[in-house]
Amino acid sequence: MSAPGRDRLWEVDAARTLAILMMVAYHAAYDVHKLAPSVDIDPFDGGWRALQVATGSSFLFVVGVSLAISNGRSRAKGLAGMALYRRHARRAAQVAAAALLVSAVTRVALGDDYVRFGILHCIAAAMLIGPLMVRLGWLNAVLALGVLLVGLALKDGPTSDVPGLLVLGVPPPGGAGVDWYPLAPWLAPMLLGLAAGLALYPGGRRGEWGRRLPRPPAAAALGAPGRHALPIYLVHQPVLILIVAAALAVLGVEVSWDEFT
Repeated sequence: MSAPGRDRLWEVDAARTLAILMMVAYHAAYDVHKLAPSVDIDPFDGGWRALQVATGSSFLFVVGVSLAISNGRSRAKGLAGMALYRRHARRAAQVAAAALLVSAVTRVALGDDYVRFGILHCIAAAMLIGPLMVRLGWLNAVLALGVLLVGLALKDGPTSDVPGLLVLGVPPPGGAGVDWYPLAPWLAPMLLGLAAGLALYPGGRRGEWGRRLPRPPAAAALGAPGRHALPIYLVHQPVLILIVAAALAVLGVEVSWDEFT
């Protein structure tokens, strides 16, 4: 969400790149689980589950930081009020369109387990909610704690058929599908990132701490994937499935496509 060219902050792009690498690592394990049931790997438990939580949290944290930077730079240029919010909304709409595409594709590929409210849906919603929270400043960190506690309380709570509650954290009786990222608790890392971004990047620029931040020689390369996170997200899984299937075949592991047909 930062401005292009020389105004980009390499450390934000690099953080997004790290989140992408974590995502690819987790989805590789997930694909092995789906393609090779004989392999003892459970992406829903233990360290793999921890990696999934860390990955989603990292993406949403960076969304919050990026939103603070974008908001500060836009205000510095004189943009405010509804004009500023419409700018945020246009960016959220791009992510929402990608999220709907993911839902449509997974509906065909996975049937009833399709992505109903995944990470992209959550990010799009966060990009609409975040600008309304900017004025709270560091209090967003306190709000994040509250959202997290609500999410944890709902985790093993009741189910409901009421439309919209799925988004908030209450699943329907039939399940919420794969890649479920409800606002409670997943809005929490975005709010933390927003609080951090407002503190570290006043006006959308590095604070005093930035003077002591060295620029690595490979900063541009480190941040390159992070500058294209959305298209990478959309194409990585189809490509990764084929790579994982080929690797399993080379290793002599029987591959089953039952979960994808």
